[in-house]
Amino acid sequence: MDNQQVNWTNVGLRMVQGLTTVIDAIRQLDAQEASLVMKLLGKTCTKTMKDGVGHQFGIALVETSAQLAMKDKLVVEDVLRIISSIIGRLYFTASSEEEKQLVAQLEEAVKNYQII
Repeated sequence: MDNQQVNWTNVGLRMVQGLTTVIDAIRQLDAQEASLVMKLLGKTCTKTMKDGVGHQFGIALVETSAQLAMKDKLVVEDVLRIISSIIGRLYFTASSEEEKQLVAQLEEAVKNYQII
């Protein structure tokens, strides 16, 4: 399995789709349900990618989902800021051009939801 080439296009697409699902869940569901969706994406990222930015993104989502689950109400803009800060930190740990492109895709997905 270690010899297989990672298809970063598919991984990035799935992570971006998962992130947009999380953001939509935050907008439509209560805090408990939205944090569960975020936690599921985080666990999927950590299981799919054993290291690198995808794994780190997954760990950060799982940790953040635990914090969000304790809130009574979620404010979409606050959660977007949290996710943006997670993505911003990933730029420092991206070691390859593919990982940097993945982080850029995630950042673009969040920007599409931010209110200007």
